[in-house]
Amino acid sequence: MANRQQRDQILGVTFSLNNRDEKAWRSELEQFWQQWMANLNGAMPDMMLNGVDAGQRSALFSFTRQVQGLHSYIAQMLEDILYNDEHHRPMLRGVYLTSARQVGQMDDLFTQSASAQYHLGSQAFPTWPAGDTLPYFTQALFEEVLLAEPNLAAENRLWLSRNRRQLYTFSTVSALVIVAMWGGWHYFYQKNYQAGEEVLAQAKNFLSVPPPDGDDRYGHLQLPLLNPIRDATLAYGNYHEKKSFLTDMALYQGDGVGPYVEGTYLKLLEQRFLPSLMQGLLDDLNRAPAGSEEKLEILRVMRMMEDGSKRNNGLVGQYMRARWSKAFHGQRDLQAQLLTHLDYALAHTDWKGQRDRDNQDALARFAPFIKPMKQAQQELSALTINQRVYQNLRLKAQDTLSAPVNLRDQIGPSFDSVFIAGNESRLVIPQFLTDYFVRQDKELVELTEMDSWVLNLPLKTNKYSDTDQGNIQREITELYVGDYTAHWRAAMNNLEVRDFEDLPQAISAIEQVISGEQPIKRALQILSDNTRPPELGGALSDKEKQALLAQSDYRLLNRISRDFAPETGVLVEHGDKGSALQSVYQKLMALHRYLLAIQNSPVPGKAALQAVQLRLDQNNSDAIFEVQQMAKNLPEPLNRWVGDLAEQAWRVVMMEAVRSLEVEWNETVVKQYQTYLAGRYPFNPAATEDVPLSEFDRFFRPDGTLDTFYKQSLKPFVENNLTTGTDGRELIRPDVLKQLAVADRIRTTFFTPQNGLGTAFAIEPVSLTGNKRRGLLNLDGQLVDYAHGRSNVAHLVWPNSMRAGTESRLTLMPDRSNAAPRSLSFTGPWAQLRLINSGKLTNVQPGAFDVRFAVDGGEITYRIYMDESDNPFAGGLFSQFRLPDTLY
Repeated sequence: MANRQQRDQILGVTFSLNNRDEKAWRSELEQFWQQWMANLNGAMPDMMLNGVDAGQRSALFSFTRQVQGLHSYIAQMLEDILYNDEHHRPMLRGVYLTSARQVGQMDDLFTQSASAQYHLGSQAFPTWPAGDTLPYFTQALFEEVLLAEPNLAAENRLWLSRNRRQLYTFSTVSALVIVAMWGGWHYFYQKNYQAGEEVLAQAKNFLSVPPPDGDDRYGHLQLPLLNPIRDATLAYGNYHEKKSFLTDMALYQGDGVGPYVEGTYLKLLEQRFLPSLMQGLLDDLNRAPAGSEEKLEILRVMRMMEDGSKRNNGLVGQYMRARWSKAFHGQRDLQAQLLTHLDYALAHTDWKGQRDRDNQDALARFAPFIKPMKQAQQELSALTINQRVYQNLRLKAQDTLSAPVNLRDQIGPSFDSVFIAGNESRLVIPQFLTDYFVRQDKELVELTEMDSWVLNLPLKTNKYSDTDQGNIQREITELYVGDYTAHWRAAMNNLEVRDFEDLPQAISAIEQVISGEQPIKRALQILSDNTRPPELGGALSDKEKQALLAQSDYRLLNRISRDFAPETGVLVEHGDKGSALQSVYQKLMALHRYLLAIQNSPVPGKAALQAVQLRLDQNNSDAIFEVQQMAKNLPEPLNRWVGDLAEQAWRVVMMEAVRSLEVEWNETVVKQYQTYLAGRYPFNPAATEDVPLSEFDRFFRPDGTLDTFYKQSLKPFVENNLTTGTDGRELIRPDVLKQLAVADRIRTTFFTPQNGLGTAFAIEPVSLTGNKRRGLLNLDGQLVDYAHGRSNVAHLVWPNSMRAGTESRLTLMPDRSNAAPRSLSFTGPWAQLRLINSGKLTNVQPGAFDVRFAVDGGEITYRIYMDESDNPFAGGLFSQFRLPDTLY
């Protein structure tokens, strides 16, 4: 009995395609049949004995004989089929034998025949499946021969659809892969081609740049040479990082071009760039104070720049970045270019290594630096051990720790609404001045190794006994405590309350202090967090507490905490009384309500002015005064911050009052001045229109428009020295005060308490030219007659008449009888001043001056006497008066 695998195999022969011999199939069929029969005959003895029972042996023998005889029958049948029609001869591909047993359904033929004869309906189940049907030699035949033969069996619709879909998918994916690969090759080809072009272009650019001239101490003069050659070096990217053969899809050319161009670039860095930087550092080294930390820092950078054995690229880059930033402030691109060249030089050059290999060029370039660096090493070697270790500790902390503590960021967004930094750099506290130091006990002495290398000290000086290390630790601790307290005090002192521009800004700032983000409390809390030792938890036993108290880091923090106890003590709560800061908040809340009442009044400016007057006139104690008094009893820096808040609050209240005054100033003072006085005579000497005396009187007289405004509004500010705030900023413009002083001179000159508007002076004729026999001066009806001879002093007043048509005239009469007199005249209320000012002043003395008039070829001179302090003819008395439109 055959197993399943044997039943699924093929039984038959496939003929070869032989176009030359059409009957070759006969031999192949005969060969198959003989082989088959040989297999049957070989297997028959065993099957006779073991495979079948006695009744089947005869049938088995007969089967083999039948198969033997079947060969000739099949051969004859195939010949009849093939050669029956010469025009339509089929192709013979093989002969295959399969099972003769029925596979499928069984029919009940008797029942079907009876149903058809008697016209009965069909059965419910006319057929049923055969339960023991087994196909032989069929499964593999269809899969491997019949269906595999081209055009032998037609494809079904589902197979065709699936096949087309697979073919389309495969074709699409293949096309995309081909396009992607072609695009990638094209891209990387173009990329490398463009990189090659870039190398050639930068090389030509490099060759066209002449060597730089001048004294180069920062390396910037080398940039025209370095930039193109660096661009050429990196045109293909950093070939050091691209080691794979498949880089750029195997088209990468940088590994061939890069080393060649890089050699030129490194030579420029070694021969030009680094020596120029070293020369600049050498100049700084020579200028640095002897034995200073600055000098040690410069020497450290120089040693690391020329020796790669213990080079710290980050430290060198940080120092040079700061140096370039100071030299080329605002030139960010230039600084970035210098830094990129420095980074490449630090990563790929070793000046010291070349000198050790007896490179003559390296030795020659370093020769100018040998003597100065040795002298600096000898000088700095005199530093004490503790100073060197402490400097190294700070250096290591700067290089390894995270970003420093920035008080602006720590306080939060409300910082700018309340504080302003006097020095931005002091807002930054290095992480070294936190709890970093106390974790370095075992590393303090190890940090001397770097500076020992910098100073070229023998190794044996780095080996210290336990006693030496203990002394170093104590001395460094003293340095650290002093540095720590100095930095944090400077940081707190650097925080100042900002100047408020107006009342709403002051109110908003105080709200932030008492109920918002509380920046003042936040600043003090940051100070407390960084100066307070850790609290001893209640879960610790007495032994554990004693062990903690005995630790050096706890003792150090406890010592620092005592130094800042007054500053941080305001945060400590004392039972029901609360903390000192809470008491400050209560006063600030009262100040907030005080300012809010002014702002919410119908006219805030009037309310502010009333508050200022109450405080100045009646010495009233208000919320601002109470905060100022409280600030005097607070510790630093809280007393300064609270006092500044009160001062700023007082300042914005005064500013609000001045703004209110400015409205009144424009409506009552400036408007009258611009309407009746500005641009007219005597304020404008060239004007033809005069200022009416009534308006002049109304504006300048005692208790007039200007004087009344000053006494009622500005006088409290001026007499109490409040024209300038405590911060030095002006509340009332200086030119306003200057013009008020000029107005006061005008008032005292032209007004008297008894007679009001008017001024007196005396005039005396001095001389008259010979071609004139008489001079007659008429000043508002006041006559001064003069002929050659003795003169008299005449006492005159101005104004002598309030009439608008008043005339002042000077008439000179000629000595010839047939000649007519000639005159110089002016009309109007200011005619006297116009006439006198038209003459030429001479012989000016305190209290008197001469004025000479020229009329019709003759001249007459008068001497005018007046009070020196109240001179109505003083130059610039009116022309200097220019009333500003604003008060602040």
